[in-house]
Amino acid sequence: MATEGKLMEIPEDIKALMFQTWLPALVTKLLAEIDKLPKEQREHLLTEMCLTCEDLALAGALGCQPGMSWDDYCTFIQTAPPPIGPWTIKKEGKQYDLFYDCSVGPDGKPRCHCPLVQLGMIARQNPFCCEGGGRISGRMIQSATGEEIKQAETLHSAAIDDSMVCHYRVIVK
Repeated sequence: MATEGKLMEIPEDIKALMFQTWLPALVTKLLAEIDKLPKEQREHLLTEMCLTCEDLALAGALGCQPGMSWDDYCTFIQTAPPPIGPWTIKKEGKQYDLFYDCSVGPDGKPRCHCPLVQLGMIARQNPFCCEGGGRISGRMIQSATGEEIKQAETLHSAAIDDSMVCHYRVIVK
């Protein structure tokens, strides 16, 4: 029995069980219940979840580091291993098009790079969260170039239109 003020040590096999079964079940149930909320409340909660995910991904998985040159960033993102990358970035004037090759699930269908999908914590992709892909693409471009973003959007994704490539467009001012 745990004593007051001390944390109980959790055996590694129990931790693995928590991460592999309990946590995915809880997240799936929570997201299912969020889907039942009125639109304004549902979108607020999903947006907050996605913004937190973006913050974590930017410096972590996506490697945006202060002072990184544009060329270094392009090399990093183009050679990042799945499910973080690889990404292709095309620039024409003030427009950047970012393409992420989706992973393929056991069913042969494209899977987005959402960590909840990649870890099997949610059974289905949420098209609403694809807006976060557009936002994070804008944040990636802003971080790597220092340019202010005018518009960032998601044009195609696995969740929106079963595309095998997520396509984000960023326009700078």
